[in-house]
Amino acid sequence: MSGSTVLFRVDATAAMGMGHLMRCRAIAEAVAEQGGTVVFAMVDPLPAAQAMMDGVPARLLSLPGPAGSQPDLQELLGLMRSLHPCITVVDGYHLDDAYWRRVAEEGPLAALWDAADRQDVCADVIIDASPNASATAYAEISAQALMLLGPRYALIRRDIREAARQVQLPLSQRQQVLVSFGGSDPLNLSMALLPVLRQRLPASVDITVLAGAAYPHHQDLRELADKVVPPVQVVVNPPSVAPLFCRAGLVISAAGGTIGELVALGLPALSVVVAQNQAAASVDGPYPCIDGRVPGAEQRIAAQAAAMWQDLPGRERMVQTLRGVVDGEGAVRVASALLTTHFRERLPS
Repeated sequence: MSGSTVLFRVDATAAMGMGHLMRCRAIAEAVAEQGGTVVFAMVDPLPAAQAMMDGVPARLLSLPGPAGSQPDLQELLGLMRSLHPCITVVDGYHLDDAYWRRVAEEGPLAALWDAADRQDVCADVIIDASPNASATAYAEISAQALMLLGPRYALIRRDIREAARQVQLPLSQRQQVLVSFGGSDPLNLSMALLPVLRQRLPASVDITVLAGAAYPHHQDLRELADKVVPPVQVVVNPPSVAPLFCRAGLVISAAGGTIGELVALGLPALSVVVAQNQAAASVDGPYPCIDGRVPGAEQRIAAQAAAMWQDLPGRERMVQTLRGVVDGEGAVRVASALLTTHFRERLPS
């Protein structure tokens, strides 16, 4: 298992969410499609992670916790020595600079970041699909790195990538609003927003709430959805989200990696910041954005979503402005770079 093996070091928890894992999955799918071997190393992987690995396909290995500790690091370094990956992709704000530097000493490192706010970690590749990603800023901390920056490298999952190639149903024929606050919905905005949004939207509009595998309130959400009038549909961790997205005339989404997928599909959306790292990435983003962390955010979200729904011409203009911004092939480009680029060789420490 060498030469074309890509090792991913990433975590996903109810508190952290699943965004980091989902974007690594997008790269992993493309690596597998191009003939590479994929291995994930995680601390306390969620049960849903194994099912995700089966779909890549990828091997999932468990690391000792806590994440970022010496036992975690030493186990990862041991994996690098035994697997001889062509590159190790590390993604996670909870892993400090010393951890990243030690991985880079062992072998080629790809850093999946959202902002150039770290010290030099000697990365060979930096991946940041944010529209405001700065090559100049990143060069100050990893001058030698191959820069894969901007929407051209948006990490779009395989099912979304395939759906983006298809002809989509006109917005005028879609009567669904889709709510998706990520894999864990850390602020539990789904519960707060659902009754308010139902009141704001016409009864003829179907509302669907997409709940991720790490969301801890599935049953409570279902019970609430059944009580509102008309009832709301709740979908939990479906095998593919593409059919839900493609039926939506408006999406209310966490301002994370899903935004790139919505742009690739040409969908009108309202983005909502649910984590600190999303705030900077949402500046100059493709969609209107609301900070979901402030008190009463659900009222503002529902009011703006209702106004957007009533403005079909405005939503259609929004779709027109999105054309060509994200073509859906970013993960394919990243995977190709990881598998074909000649990285400087390192001697084991």
